[in-house]
Amino acid sequence: MTGVGVAVPEGTARPRRPSSVIVGCLLMVARAVSGGFVIGTVVSRWEEFTATIMLDGDSPTPQTASAVLGWLVGGYGLILVLYLGLTVLVFRGRNGARVLALTFASVSILVSFADYSLNGAQISLRTSLVSVTIDILILLALSSTNARRYARAVRAARHDRAAH
Repeated sequence: MTGVGVAVPEGTARPRRPSSVIVGCLLMVARAVSGGFVIGTVVSRWEEFTATIMLDGDSPTPQTASAVLGWLVGGYGLILVLYLGLTVLVFRGRNGARVLALTFASVSILVSFADYSLNGAQISLRTSLVSVTIDILILLALSSTNARRYARAVRAARHDRAAH
């Protein structure tokens, strides 16, 4: 047992990963996969989505609308890939990554709430209910005492290995 309350098996310097971190990471992967489904939906209905794009209150040409949508989808895809990288860092016990994942989940929930409050956007299975639910579960899993202790114990073990 380390000083922060996370079990360390004999003969190793790596703390045991708590189930809350494993579940939190699985939820982060589920969040990224759900984003992948959003991208798949947009790509499969490209013309429908490009027809809804408005720039400065006017409908752009189909080429411009496709370019705008392409940049948005590409940017979102990049964010999802970076989020999966963040998931790996959380799984490996990086506290900064855990805090960043908690921040991302909080901001995502706040954006959905603001959209609901200011624009009257409905929260349903077709809109943001799944992502809000996953984000809340990520907050619960990664903000647990065990997850925090694990990240601190990994950092302490890393510093101990560097000192020797």
